[in-house]
Amino acid sequence: MTGTIDKVLDAIRKGDRASVYLLYGDELLAREGAKAIVDAMVPPEHQSLSVEVVAEEAEASSVPLRLRTISLFGGIKVVVVHDTKAFVSKQNSGAVFARSREAWKGGNLARAMTLLLQATGAARQDRGFLEHAAKGELPESVWDQLLNLPRDDESERWLLETARRLMAEGAEVPDASDAGTAQIYEEVLQRGMPPEAVLILTAEVVDQRRVLFKRIQEAGVVVDCGVRTGRAGETQMRPEMARAKIRERVAAGNKTIDEDAAAGIVDRTGFSMRALDSEIEKILLYVGDRPRITLEDITAVLSTTREAGVFDLTNALDEREAGRVLRALRGLLAQREAGIAILGMLASEVRNLTVARCALDRRLEGELDPRMPYATFQARILPRLSADDKPDDGSAAKLKGMHPFRAYNLLKAASRYRLEELLWALSAAHEADLALKTSGQAESLILENLVLRLCAGETGTR
Repeated sequence: MTGTIDKVLDAIRKGDRASVYLLYGDELLAREGAKAIVDAMVPPEHQSLSVEVVAEEAEASSVPLRLRTISLFGGIKVVVVHDTKAFVSKQNSGAVFARSREAWKGGNLARAMTLLLQATGAARQDRGFLEHAAKGELPESVWDQLLNLPRDDESERWLLETARRLMAEGAEVPDASDAGTAQIYEEVLQRGMPPEAVLILTAEVVDQRRVLFKRIQEAGVVVDCGVRTGRAGETQMRPEMARAKIRERVAAGNKTIDEDAAAGIVDRTGFSMRALDSEIEKILLYVGDRPRITLEDITAVLSTTREAGVFDLTNALDEREAGRVLRALRGLLAQREAGIAILGMLASEVRNLTVARCALDRRLEGELDPRMPYATFQARILPRLSADDKPDDGSAAKLKGMHPFRAYNLLKAASRYRLEELLWALSAAHEADLALKTSGQAESLILENLVLRLCAGETGTR
């Protein structure tokens, strides 16, 4: 059967307990719902011995035995498995890629990495896919047919940064089918759950065509914790859900919030409940004892988020403004962004600028007015990137394969650099990578030295 978390809790309080629960959708809501179910079944003082939270990757095979193990207090035995992969398939891997991007956007790189690995495996891809992703070499067809995401600046930064971190850590792509994991739960249900045992599963994305999903619907309870309407390509949660969460948190802090301030929070962070909850907490701390939250408060707090910092860093690098680059760099370091991840962003942008500079020199005679409107670029410049009357080293083709607005911005930025400067920057980024991993120097010093020399236009060693 299906139901809302409120109906599930009401049924438990009336003595109607299911043997298996699946909560899927928003990660935070699913976890909160699972905790509420546990609290409704098992007194807090007994949970340490009657409730087990299992890490699926390492302990999935132990779930059947854990369910059969009687609680020390003789009551209900509950086993909880969060973020199960048992419902992920090739057909819904695109949704998992999208969740990885959302986690990255919310500043949760660790979760973004986990979801990217999960989606890669579900899509029947291997480590080679991640290697190409880490180099920015995935063709447009992969973005359209596999990732099912727009290839914009933000999505490219997500994939580059997350894939690079996975490669640096030597992560292994999980088994593509995950059939073994699903089979464990299916066999538990086929044999019949022990009388006093309860299994609770949470997942962000599920393929409802899977046998396991249908079995849980028949034998237990499925709770949809989704926060979106379900339209294709949608990333923001339903505004009414986001606003309800904002009102709840603000009221709990004995404060009020202006309507435009609430709208500002939704616009900036309304892609998951966890990201929303985290940003509201920051805003409440910033406001302090003041009873009212204004749009000025929202702007002051959320303009310093990771997403804004990454944009400021690459944008300042494109415009060759050393002061802005330093401010953005220091802001990201202050937010505990890893130095190796920041270097990856810088190196990626330099590679893109190098491609654009090569195309600029070979196809556009080395000249481009950075003040040119986008419409003029589309009408006059974009067709020249496809022309066959000039030699191409592949750079023009790469730009043509990007979103036109991305190519427009890259060409404008590349016009501020000479090719020798960018080639030196690639070598300098490699040296900085070695220094970060082996020298023992402070990350800030290595990165600040790199960006200052890049903006200054060096073409060789000092």
